[in-house]
Amino acid sequence: MLTSNEKAWLLAHPTINVGMDSEYAPYEWVNQNGDYVGMAVDYLHLLEQKLGIHFKIAKGKSWSEVVELAKKGEIDVLTSIVQTPERLQYFLFSEPYRDTQTMIVDNGEGKFIGNLEHLSGKRVTVEKGYFTQELLTTKYPKIELVLANNILEALTFVMEGKADAYVGDMSAINYAIKNNGLAKLRISGQTEFSSQHRFAFSKNNPMLAAIITKAMASISAEESDTIFNRWIGMRIEQGIHTKTLVKYSIGLACLFILFGYWYYRLHCEIKHRQAAEMREHHRNAVLEMIAKMLPLSNILESIVLNVEEQNPKMLCSILLLDSESKFFSQVIAPRLPTFYNEAIQGISIGLGVGSCGSAAYLKKRVIAENIDTHVYWQPYKEIALRAGLQSCWSEPILSSSGDILGTFAIYHTCPQTPMKTDIAIIEQSANLASIAIEKSISAIKLRESEELYRRLTEEVTDVIWKVDRDLKITYISPADEKFRGYRADEVIGHHVFEMFTPESINIISEKIKQRLEAQQKGMNTEEFVTYEIQHRCKDGRLIWGEIISKPEYNASGEIIGFHGITREITERKAMQDRVQQLAFYDSLTKLPNRILLSERLSYMLAEMKRIQKYSALFFLDLDNFKSLNDTYGHSIGDLLLCQVAQRLQKCVREVDTVARFGGDEFVVILNTLHEDNQVSVEQAHRIAEKILQSVSALYVLNVSHDKSEEKLVEHKCTASIGVLVFKSAEKTPDDLLKQADAAMYKAKEAGKNKISFYEAPF
Repeated sequence: MLTSNEKAWLLAHPTINVGMDSEYAPYEWVNQNGDYVGMAVDYLHLLEQKLGIHFKIAKGKSWSEVVELAKKGEIDVLTSIVQTPERLQYFLFSEPYRDTQTMIVDNGEGKFIGNLEHLSGKRVTVEKGYFTQELLTTKYPKIELVLANNILEALTFVMEGKADAYVGDMSAINYAIKNNGLAKLRISGQTEFSSQHRFAFSKNNPMLAAIITKAMASISAEESDTIFNRWIGMRIEQGIHTKTLVKYSIGLACLFILFGYWYYRLHCEIKHRQAAEMREHHRNAVLEMIAKMLPLSNILESIVLNVEEQNPKMLCSILLLDSESKFFSQVIAPRLPTFYNEAIQGISIGLGVGSCGSAAYLKKRVIAENIDTHVYWQPYKEIALRAGLQSCWSEPILSSSGDILGTFAIYHTCPQTPMKTDIAIIEQSANLASIAIEKSISAIKLRESEELYRRLTEEVTDVIWKVDRDLKITYISPADEKFRGYRADEVIGHHVFEMFTPESINIISEKIKQRLEAQQKGMNTEEFVTYEIQHRCKDGRLIWGEIISKPEYNASGEIIGFHGITREITERKAMQDRVQQLAFYDSLTKLPNRILLSERLSYMLAEMKRIQKYSALFFLDLDNFKSLNDTYGHSIGDLLLCQVAQRLQKCVREVDTVARFGGDEFVVILNTLHEDNQVSVEQAHRIAEKILQSVSALYVLNVSHDKSEEKLVEHKCTASIGVLVFKSAEKTPDDLLKQADAAMYKAKEAGKNKISFYEAPF
């Protein structure tokens, strides 16, 4: 039921622009008259009747062009489109009106493919711009994609050997093969994907999406099935060429006596085609059951009953092996006697164990034309004859990797030799059973894998995550809620930079840049990269996390995203900082100690080779520090040393270094002063004067031990400063310190509270 607003919208928009695919039979395509036909068009006609509107189809456009126009809002509705993660960025989707499995087609030679994992490193053709291109690129990057303009071109690629397989919609495959003379191709496996055909609408037009969705819901199952059966069952009849007609007319006139023979041949051909069509119909029905993931026993029973229905004289069975392929664990044979089925179940396979046990053991077909005389049946012929069975043809059911899964067998109530058509039936039935069994095994393994993955991601403390090429989060494990306080639904779809500090973002950006540069140079970039950065928490806290990440690639070797784990290292980081503080900093003044001072001097000497500028080194010694210690004790002396450290830091730049050398001695490094020596000397002298004045200013120290009774002491302290201005990078840190120390002693000898520059001896 439409709302008043929706009805008003329809009145204001009587014509709706529609985009369709001109080469996607039987869903939608352009016929010989230039008109769009197919299932989707029939749905549009129904919707026109229900809503009283007119759909105007955009003609003369390729599917890729139509999709791009829809993204821009120039087309209102897209039909027969499959929902994908990328398309969800642009469109709103209706519920699916047709759900069909995506299958694998090959050239009919060699083993069956089975599933997409067996196509790794192979050439697979898909239509350009179709959903299969996006899904295979994302989930199977090792498959080499060969893009085609339409399904007929794609299937032709497979026929001509330009591609190893084609992946696409099952109904479209069936239609294209039947109507284009491509009978040599075969369905060789299926994928985990399904073609859920939907209507798509621009995100800017939610009103239209709601209206069409309601109208689609009002279409009855009978109406939908009528549309589906009309186009899926449609065949294009071949006309008779004029030359052929003349030829047969002359032949009929000249060879009238052979009319009966030709009539017989025609009758047999029609009967053969009808049987082939019936087999194809049943085959598609079984594939659809597989696609819908119906219970395996139901699918296998359907295979058996379909063969028996087409061939009333045949009795069929499917025997499944146990997980270790040692004995028959399950029997599917609804028309065989119960006692016979019960006797077979549990029998171990082996040479001479009837047709089925031998076929499973040998992994090849075993034909017993007469059970009574066949050597393999001697231990079991009594029970077979009691069941009325006198011949048995058994075909092993093999997986795509060649492992034995079970057997398919055809029995007769009299001795029987198989014909060529019988061999085709038994092979096709075994192949269908193989697809069904492998699909069931894969589904079971997938459920087990998903359960294991769920337990791993939900129970581990490390955060597991994935991002796409745009660094948008596509998955994050529940551990992130314990780590940062965010639920997964609050994070997925957001840019990964939202969880980091600006400094951390710079680190990540640099890592990505380095990886891309290495990739362009042909270097290996598939290794895991580890780095430590700060994360933002939901409550505003900042915590440290260790990130271990690795890129994901598509078939072209391009990075399409990253995945990895993150674990919290806040405590470890704090411990590292404490260790570093103890190792490289003075515990009293918090200034760099002699070890760190030596490292920075070494670094500065290395830099001088590059920048070619002068630097300066100050060596300071407090002049009357000992008297304070002697009078009030070392604790008061420590207070003064801390204040001296603070005053020194205020006198220099952030790039400079103030270090405590030991006792009441301090060292100051002035980095990169000037290219000219005289200018550098003047700069150093100004800073030394500034330090001399700052250090000699009066100190007020609290010498009381009782907080309630404060006792302040004033103390005057000066310093003697030795200054070394240098440029040579050939000296060692010890050389520099010795020269600055020598200059300091000259200042002491000159009466203290002085500045003395080092002068090299002649």
